[in-house]
Amino acid sequence: MRSILAVFTLLLGVTIILAGSGLLGTLLGVRGQIEGMAAGTLGIVMSGYFIGYVAGTFLVPKMIRRVGHVRTFAALASLASIATLVHGLYVSPLAWFLMRFLVGVCVVGLYIAIESWLNEQTSNEERGHVFSVYMTTTLIGLGLGQLLLMTGDAARLELFALASVLLSLGLVPVALTRVREPPLVEAERLGLRKLYEISPVGVVCCVFSGLGISTLWSLGPVFIGGLGFDARGVSLFMALTILGGILMMWPVGRLSDRIERRRVLMLTCAMSGVGAGATLLLIPVGAWGVLVGGFLYGCFAFSIFSLATAHTNDHIAAGQVLEATSGLQLLWGSGAIVGPIVTGFLIQRFGPEALLVWFLVTALIPAAFIRYRMAFSQPIPREDQGDFVPHFATSSAALEMHPEVDVDVEADIDIGAGTDDDGEDTR
Repeated sequence: MRSILAVFTLLLGVTIILAGSGLLGTLLGVRGQIEGMAAGTLGIVMSGYFIGYVAGTFLVPKMIRRVGHVRTFAALASLASIATLVHGLYVSPLAWFLMRFLVGVCVVGLYIAIESWLNEQTSNEERGHVFSVYMTTTLIGLGLGQLLLMTGDAARLELFALASVLLSLGLVPVALTRVREPPLVEAERLGLRKLYEISPVGVVCCVFSGLGISTLWSLGPVFIGGLGFDARGVSLFMALTILGGILMMWPVGRLSDRIERRRVLMLTCAMSGVGAGATLLLIPVGAWGVLVGGFLYGCFAFSIFSLATAHTNDHIAAGQVLEATSGLQLLWGSGAIVGPIVTGFLIQRFGPEALLVWFLVTALIPAAFIRYRMAFSQPIPREDQGDFVPHFATSSAALEMHPEVDVDVEADIDIGAGTDDDGEDTR
C-alpha cells in the first residue's frame, strides 16, 4: 500500500489524462456520424491515432534525448490539448486524421514520461505490484472517459473542450512531482522472425488483439450509433465493455497460472468470439441485449494481449522480457492501424453488424491457430511458467516495472527456448 501512495499523484494524473483521451476517441465516432461521415472515412481517420502511436515510440525517445523529459512532456501535453480542441473547431476528415496522428504521438509520449517517473519511484521489490495497479488504472481512466460523453452535446464544442481540459488537468500532478528527471531506457525490439520463432502463438494473438481492440476503440461508437442508439447508449456500451475487461482480467490471468496457458488463451479468444456472436444475436432483443453482449465481449477480449505476452515471456530469459514485450507492443500497434480501416469499409458496405463479424473473426482465427499449435507441440511445464501480469500496449517505459524484467541479466535469446529438456516443442 505504501508503494501505491508514493506514486498516487502519478496514477491520478494518468487516470485524468486517459479519461480525456477516452472521451475524445468515442466523441469523434459520434460527431462523425452527426456530420454524415461514411464509416470507411471514419475508419481511416481513427487509424491515424494508431499510426501516431507507433510513430511516437520511435520519435519521442529522440526528443527526450535532445531536450530532456520535462521539456518534452510539456510540449507534448500542450500539443495534445491543442489538437483536441482543433477536432471540434475544424470538422473535416483530413483535419481529424492529422490531429488523430498528432494525439497518438503525444499520448504515447506522455505514457513514456509518466511511466519513466513511475519507474523512478518504484523499488525492485514493489515494481510488480505497482505495474499491475498502473495497468488496471489505464482501463479505469479510459472507462471513465466513456461515461463523460453523457455530460454534453456531441454536436457542440463543449465536450471537445472538456477532453482538452482533462488532458491539461492530468498533467498537473505529474508535472509537480518532485522526483528527479528519470533516465531514458529505450528497449530494443526483436525482429518479427525471431519473435515468431520464440512464440508463434504470442505473435499471432498480439496481432489479432490489435486488429480487434483498436476497432472497438475507433468504431464501437459508430456501430452503436448505426443501430439507432443515442449518445447515452454509446457511452454505456463502451463503458460496460471496458468494465468487463477490468472485472475479468485477474480471474482469467490467475486461471492461466494454474493450467496450461495456451489452453486458457485459446478459450479466452473463443469466448471473445462468443461475446461478439451473442451481441449479434441479441440485437433484436433491444438495447439491453446489445449492452450485455458488449460486456461479455469485453470480459475476455481485453485479456488476450496480456495472456499472449505472458505466454511469450514463459519461453525467454528474464533479461530479454523487455525486448520481446516491446516487440509484441509494436505488433499490436501494427494490427491496430489496419483494424479500423478494414472494418470501416465493411460497415459502410454491409452495415453496423459487420463490426461484430469482425470481432468474431479476429477472435476465432487465433483460437483456431492455438488449437493447431497444441496438436503437435507440448505444453511448457507449470514450474517453468511465470506468473500472469495484466498488461496493455502503452509504452516500453512501463515494461521496466514488469516483475519478470531482470536488467542485471545479460542473456541471449535461445531460439531453442521453445523446447523442453527432451527436445519437445512447447511454443
